[in-house]
Amino acid sequence: MVYRTRLLVVIDPQRAFVDPAGSLARTYGFDELQPSVEVLDRLRQYLTSHRSEEPTVFVRSEYCLGQFSGGKLDHPLSKLCVPGCNVDCEWADGIETSAVDEIVTKHQPDAWESEAFRDLVFRWTRNGVCQVVFVGFQFTTCVAASAESTWKAIRGQGVQVAVFEQLSGVRASSYVSNGNGRSRVAATRQRLQAAGICLPSFDDLAMS
Repeated sequence: MVYRTRLLVVIDPQRAFVDPAGSLARTYGFDELQPSVEVLDRLRQYLTSHRSEEPTVFVRSEYCLGQFSGGKLDHPLSKLCVPGCNVDCEWADGIETSAVDEIVTKHQPDAWESEAFRDLVFRWTRNGVCQVVFVGFQFTTCVAASAESTWKAIRGQGVQVAVFEQLSGVRASSYVSNGNGRSRVAATRQRLQAAGICLPSFDDLAMS
């Protein structure tokens, strides 16, 4: 991969999704987050070894009270990534940003709904980026939604959108098949591929 032709977008590397004190662990139990904890370790290693090779964007979620609990403030997810309420909005352990990284705050699961994120992607693609790669948390929700919307917006510009599943966290139950015989992970993977979004292997990412 030629230098600076790939933009790495790290979605929600926050304590909410990987930390025992975060909202997801308090709601579902920490065991449910083990796949994401393993992803966090791989993500930290990748960022450490590749930080100088590609522009990196960190997308952080800040939500409203009751946004994911139907307005019920006694629900354990009522304060998910609500600034000042808990540890959710803090970067996950070992995630460090630098002066050359770009940081965007989103207020919906889909990063494309953030004007700042849209402007950033358009700027980088104008400057020669030909691949936008999404990683982070969670594969079945925010990562997938952000990748899909980005692809719809820029697919006519000769820019590839990819999701690296091995650097994207999920809850353990997302691997369990539902009544249709498919897991949430499998359904998300199929939907992304059908849309034209690339799902390369981790080796492809590490070697490119």
